Amino acid sequence: MYYQQKTMTESEYIDFLKVASGEKKAELVLKNVSYLDVFTNCFRKADIAISHKSFAGIGNYSGEKEIDMTGKTVVPGFIDAHIHIESTTVVPETFAKEALKHGTTTILTDPHEIANVMGIDGIRYMLEATKNLPMDIFFMIPSCVPSCEFDEAGACLEIEDLKEFLDHKSVLGIAELMNVNGVIENDKKILAKTYEAIKNNKLIDGHAPFVSDKTLMGYIAAGVLSDHECSNFDEAVEKIRASLWIMIREGTAGKNLEGLIKLCQEPYASRCMFCTDDRHINDIIDEGHIDNIIRKAISLGADPATVYKMASSNAGKYLGMSDRTAIAPGFLADFVVLDDVEKVVINSVYKAGTQLTDSYLEKNCKSNIDSKLNELAHNSVHIDEITEKMLENTDDKYIIGLVDGQLLTTNEGKARNVDTEKDILKVCVVERHKNTGHIGIGFLKGYGLKKGAIATTVAHDAHNIIAVGANEKEMAAAINKLKEIGGGMIVYADGEVKASYALPVAGLMSEISADEAKQKLHQIHEAAYQLGVNKGIDPFMTLSFAALPVIPELRITTFGVVNVTKWKIED
Repeated sequence: MYYQQKTMTESEYIDFLKVASGEKKAELVLKNVSYLDVFTNCFRKADIAISHKSFAGIGNYSGEKEIDMTGKTVVPGFIDAHIHIESTTVVPETFAKEALKHGTTTILTDPHEIANVMGIDGIRYMLEATKNLPMDIFFMIPSCVPSCEFDEAGACLEIEDLKEFLDHKSVLGIAELMNVNGVIENDKKILAKTYEAIKNNKLIDGHAPFVSDKTLMGYIAAGVLSDHECSNFDEAVEKIRASLWIMIREGTAGKNLEGLIKLCQEPYASRCMFCTDDRHINDIIDEGHIDNIIRKAISLGADPATVYKMASSNAGKYLGMSDRTAIAPGFLADFVVLDDVEKVVINSVYKAGTQLTDSYLEKNCKSNIDSKLNELAHNSVHIDEITEKMLENTDDKYIIGLVDGQLLTTNEGKARNVDTEKDILKVCVVERHKNTGHIGIGFLKGYGLKKGAIATTVAHDAHNIIAVGANEKEMAAAINKLKEIGGGMIVYADGEVKASYALPVAGLMSEISADEAKQKLHQIHEAAYQLGVNKGIDPFMTLSFAALPVIPELRITTFGVVNVTKWKIED
């Protein structure tokens, strides 16, 4: 591969060679800098010459512009190998503006959240919303909309719906293959998608919590290349030995780094990378994005050079991005300047050789959405008024147990009534796309709510309305308020809304600024915690995943409680 040279005209190519050989001054030279050599996995000192948006040479160089970087370190720009932008709660331009400040210059996004609401129009919306942003945003096309037969989404995408996107220049493959059972049982509709990806030399991302032994073999044989659902070291090692790349996830609700920290050393590190999957914008602002994972890994004892390589070069290799992820001649000049390597203190970020100042980001992080798509996105909550009676149950229902810091749940038996003293709460999922009137009912343990109700239109992956509460009356009121605000998050108690955060774009995203979104999230989280919600969980992200029927053990959808292990509806 000829990296960035292939993007140059012949005259630019010749000029670039003159810079590299020292015959001509570079446009920019970083003097006296320490940099990460990803090929020998160590830090070295030299000048770095940059020309035509690319690294031209490493050594002793002169430039039209020179910056003395004594005491600073340069590493390749960070890559998030798997993210759902919608889960940040803000539109792509707002996310990009904030994540770029944290050194993330490239992401691979899966728009299956909005696709579950709007179908192919949701994918089109995200492709338009990410065009011309200063961050490189690549796509994996949703493979499972809905996630499985137990989910009820706003659309059902089959292979014919997806074909038009596979030729798009920004599309690298098909996204997390969540329907493991469908693969193993040779579901023709599922395998049509994987086979199409294979024929077109596209990636297939996996989603396989606790999948093992021959089931894992059959799953990988279908063409799956990666997994981001590992929660323990032994599970990850089995998958690496079977050829999978492992994406170590550290999001808002799913935090797997600590349990997988031993992967951040050889012989495992070279097959691992980082991802955030689902991370709220306030966490990105307060703690960081991929830089947060790097910082945490180093604090847990991982070698800095190895971790920075995992955050860039490893991800680039998996994604087939041979034009970036190294500081060497011919590679795209995406890089992060650090004041402190171990604490990951970012001095500045460069994209294609251009420094991303606040003014640059303000000017260039702008999207232009087709008016028809925009209108469709802003009309996504379709329900009649929900009454208290609709949420009542006359028989025992299963109790879904939450696990702090994990997406996994447990089976806690059955209950018929709410018991806040035992932390047993009512939970329901209301279909909101086609006004079918379907409502699934169960109970939740580990959430901690003492009174009132909490509801949201963010409910992975079908994104119906999920609500939890100490009584049906206030649950119904909270759900009805969501329709009034066009989707979002509600905390309701004592007959009134305690806090709300409107997400008018597909019931998933807001168009307000990152700082405003942070304030809204802070207010609504505090309101939830004041009602007793367990501070070991995120009140909304954790609740939203209680509706995802492809992660063990119990989940809830519009059809009722799903036993993922037994792969059946329990009531």
